[in-house]
Amino acid sequence: MNRLISIFKYIMCCNFLLQVFIAEAAVYRYQSDAKLSLKISKSGLNRISNPPYKITQLTGDESKFRIKYDEDGSNIYFMPLVKVGDVIEVSIKNNIGHIQDLEFTIDNIKGKSIVIDGKANLNMDKMQKSNVAQMLRAMKDNVDSKFYVQKANQNLGSINNLQVKQTKIYRYKELAGGVFELKNNTKREIALNNREFAKRFDKVKSFYPETSIIRPKQTSTLLIVQDTGGK
Repeated sequence: MNRLISIFKYIMCCNFLLQVFIAEAAVYRYQSDAKLSLKISKSGLNRISNPPYKITQLTGDESKFRIKYDEDGSNIYFMPLVKVGDVIEVSIKNNIGHIQDLEFTIDNIKGKSIVIDGKANLNMDKMQKSNVAQMLRAMKDNVDSKFYVQKANQNLGSINNLQVKQTKIYRYKELAGGVFELKNNTKREIALNNREFAKRFDKVKSFYPETSIIRPKQTSTLLIVQDTGGK
């Protein structure tokens, strides 16, 4: 019985310590266009994580700090080498290429667990991918669905020996879709280089060609979806 009581006390103590650790963790939302400014400990253990991703790179003035990675990249342990009151600027990069800028002010405080939450951004990415797929489907089916649709009649001239004209514009939040007619006025078949064509547009999320080979005097359709965020 005494052994069972001791085990129970040990488990309760571990749970208490875990709760304290979680309570002291500072959680920040990932912000690609902003710098996170926070205080870290001069002598305590500072841990940085970016769930659900792994941190693959930390960039900054390496004379001001030392770092150690977990074997699986889940956490970085950050140890400042400068005095209290100094500021260290670094950037972390995760395994899908997201970058977060950080500004650390060194303080006489306990070690901090800094969690840069990437879940919200992951959900936004999933939602945008769904909207991209829906926009492509609406453009293929020639329907409005939930999108704002405008007719267009813009000639883009000759691209890779194809006469290009935009006929429709689809809009939804930070997405814009274009319906393009590609006409082959030559006497030979032209292979459509989708990626080369898409490079002429900014932040292309997806594209869909009606056909990859356009025969002489034939007109084909190409659909492109762009991210207009930040414009």
